[in-house]
Amino acid sequence: MPGPESKGMPNGWTALPLYRPHRVMVVGCATANFFAAPEEEKESRFLPRFKQVLAEWEELGARVIASFCDDVFQVGANSHPWAWNLIYEVDDLDVAAAMVQAVRQVVDGVRLDTYVELELRVGRPFFAREEHSEPS
Repeated sequence: MPGPESKGMPNGWTALPLYRPHRVMVVGCATANFFAAPEEEKESRFLPRFKQVLAEWEELGARVIASFCDDVFQVGANSHPWAWNLIYEVDDLDVAAAMVQAVRQVVDGVRLDTYVELELRVGRPFFAREEHSEPS
């Protein structure tokens, strides 16, 4: 579905179009429940569902751009809540909403947000670094 066209406002500024595909960044971290869970629970319940959700996101149409985990030089709780970042492109923001919903769904007795917190942010490629597609 096309995005909005540039539109002049009565007081002189111009509303910029939203470029597609949308760039979304999922920032996340483990919860206290994850750290308190026995290793067997992490291996048999959490990890299979987590991998399944990542696959579901791609089935929904999210395309992986990059991933980043900043645990190389830190351990334990810190002042920066997010430990991992996953960057995707999506054609429609309904896909982004469904990505978050997937984490809330109980599947095979596992609700993933028991183990992880995440937030999905919508943005665009950084203007000084990447080319962007034309507004659609």
